[in-house]
Amino acid sequence: MSLAILASFLWATSFIYIKIGLEDIPPLTFAALRYLIGAVTLAMFRMSRPPAPWKLDRDTSILLVVLGLVLYALIPAFMFLGLDRAEAVTFNFVFQAGIPLVLALSAGMILREPTSWWEWGGVGVVIAGMYVFFPALPAGDEAAGVMLAAGAAIAIGGSNLIQRAIMRTQTISSLDATMIPMALGSATLLVIALIVEDFPALDGSALSLLLVLGVVNTAFAFTIWHQAMRTLNALHAGVIASAQIVEVAVMAWWFLGESLTAGRVVGSVLVLAGITVVHVSKANAARRAAPVPPEPATIAP
Repeated sequence: MSLAILASFLWATSFIYIKIGLEDIPPLTFAALRYLIGAVTLAMFRMSRPPAPWKLDRDTSILLVVLGLVLYALIPAFMFLGLDRAEAVTFNFVFQAGIPLVLALSAGMILREPTSWWEWGGVGVVIAGMYVFFPALPAGDEAAGVMLAAGAAIAIGGSNLIQRAIMRTQTISSLDATMIPMALGSATLLVIALIVEDFPALDGSALSLLLVLGVVNTAFAFTIWHQAMRTLNALHAGVIASAQIVEVAVMAWWFLGESLTAGRVVGSVLVLAGITVVHVSKANAARRAAPVPPEPATIAP
């Protein structure tokens, strides 16, 4: 559990690093370089281990490509563009609150999985928390950031379905299932960024920030998260990952000077409580049914 808590904490600090880095690095270029560095680090780690042959069929290969485009190109683009327009606490709140809503809807409508009244009750608490968090509708750049956060949450729901399909085949390790899509997605995003943005002059502080995000908050955090998933059940993993909604709020207030009003505090606590109810309901349903692979709870921003 300690590894999962550390990974979640590192992902929470990413919001702070990204907001700082966006002052000097364009968002798409920033996102692409962050995940490209992460992919190269994972590739170096894989090369240091005994070679593991790939047994990829055509369908799995296609899913890996699609996952890379969604999880490591589209979602990072939404995240970095959104964080460039909205406060870190606001973006993370909408993103974290949107994930259980998307997963609940996709489970019932797409996967045809049973959804309990407890789960829908948790979703209702999440919606109530969002209402408390936003006393008025966002406008301007803040509204654009909120829409991008919602789009990222929806895309997470889609990537979750793809990830489950890939791991269900048992033809690829979790390391390779992370490294390959990350390399494909980040390389694609970098090509797009080079077309639409001017490549920045990276000084020492910008390079250090990219290395921390790419090596520590991406490659290392994903590695220890996957290691924790070997012994951690889906309930604990989901709650630990969702704790970022509180961690980011506190860190954004402390390091970035973003406001931490009573409404934001109450709204964040309500959403975390609702997410916990959703995860408890899913865990109870999983115990009554056949074992299923744990669902990835979130993505590092």
